[in-house]
Amino acid sequence: MSTIIARPFDEEMQAALGEIVTAYHAAELSKREQAELPEEIYLIEAEETMVGYGVIWEYENGKQLIQKAEKDYFSDDEKYLQKDFYIEIKNKKDFIFIEALDVLKEYEGKGYAASFTNWLKAKYPGKKMYVYTLGVTRNFWYKQGFEVLGQTAWMTFN
Repeated sequence: MSTIIARPFDEEMQAALGEIVTAYHAAELSKREQAELPEEIYLIEAEETMVGYGVIWEYENGKQLIQKAEKDYFSDDEKYLQKDFYIEIKNKKDFIFIEALDVLKEYEGKGYAASFTNWLKAKYPGKKMYVYTLGVTRNFWYKQGFEVLGQTAWMTFN
């Protein structure tokens, strides 16, 4: 059984992430400027041990996610490939972006990531959620009920 705990995403948390070598986003998140991070990070704990974490953003409008996507995910010569993303997002209001969901390698395959997505669905019932997927994670998101957004690497729920 896992527990989800919100913690301030401060310099101390960034330092802790910097020590993790078995999670995909940890090194990147540990080096970001504070202004590029949400106020909180959600730790996935089992028996008082951190087994993973999630980073989410609550956006009021689609322009906010478009700006983040253009900065962090799209190169200038790839923007034209993201037409479906722009069409879907530009007029959206009040939604969630899952930037990172990592389970430490030694705890993978035990249902912790699924537990986190179920927690998110309960915390934000009825809210639209988006995630930018990597090829290896796409099956996980399908199993969680997410659908591919057009011809992009983005997936959506609700």
